[in-house]
Amino acid sequence: MRDYECVLLFHPNQSERVPEMIERYSALVTNDFGGQVHRAQDLGRKKLYYTIKRAKASKAHFAVLNITCDDASLNKLKSNFHFNDAVMRNLIIQRSEPISSTCPDLLEKDERPSGQKLDRRIYSKAFKCEDIFLNIALLREHTMETGRIVPARITGVSAKQQRQLTQAIKLARYLGLMPYCDRHA
Repeated sequence: MRDYECVLLFHPNQSERVPEMIERYSALVTNDFGGQVHRAQDLGRKKLYYTIKRAKASKAHFAVLNITCDDASLNKLKSNFHFNDAVMRNLIIQRSEPISSTCPDLLEKDERPSGQKLDRRIYSKAFKCEDIFLNIALLREHTMETGRIVPARITGVSAKQQRQLTQAIKLARYLGLMPYCDRHA
């Protein structure tokens, strides 16, 4: 049994059904697959940086599930995500340990963190891209207005941290939380 984090993007027309679908997937993992759900969190409806062409939507409703299951169960769950028309995109990441703490709020497209300084304590220790890919405020400090990733010699992070930041930015771009280029605005 391994630990996974599933990030789901639901179609904005299905926003009122999101809690029902989260409960359904949680029950599927616990009852049918014999797994365990550590966190099932609804992150709300957010505006994306670009339109997802398959769904013809520029908004999405985000949800995060942290589960423990085996590989066969995970493949069945992926199949359920794929054949559900309400799920626009999904991202499944293997985690080293189960996560039960709440996820930070996602920022809107043009929103900045309100009046507070960015928490830079993360740079003092080793981190993985799985830990920060939903921390959009941190990732925006490492991208230029054109969408390019700022080099490590400018930001002052180590090479290992720069690789993790780059991977986290790419995951956030896949989910539509950050732009690929400046033409998405």
